[in-house]
Amino acid sequence: MASPHIRPRCPQVVACLIAASLCLTACRRSEGDEPRMASTPAEAAGQIEAAFADAPDTYRQAAADASSALRSGDLTKAVESLGALRASESVTLNQGMAVHSSLVLLEARLVAEADGGDARAQEAYALLRRLKQK
Repeated sequence: MASPHIRPRCPQVVACLIAASLCLTACRRSEGDEPRMASTPAEAAGQIEAAFADAPDTYRQAAADASSALRSGDLTKAVESLGALRASESVTLNQGMAVHSSLVLLEARLVAEADGGDARAQEAYALLRRLKQK
């Protein structure tokens, strides 16, 4: 005969296993939802626009400025706008990932152009380094 202490726990264990299974199933992302790093300025600009599409006006305007600067190659404006978005305290995870992806891409571009002697890239990279120290 089973111990009386085992029987009451069995429904609790089953309930916990079912709850864990439901949580894991509900929390699983589809492949298309995985955040990924942008590989071009246009892709980074698109990620920023999409991430901030429903954001408050102030953030949406900064995102539009960053997106425009990324597309046009205005490196200093891109650093300033992305820095402002990065410094805000109320961005979502998706927005933060879009900003991070854009900054990583921008930093790689700035380093390459600064190494090539581009004075504008050197200035923008110095600004980016200062923003990263904050």
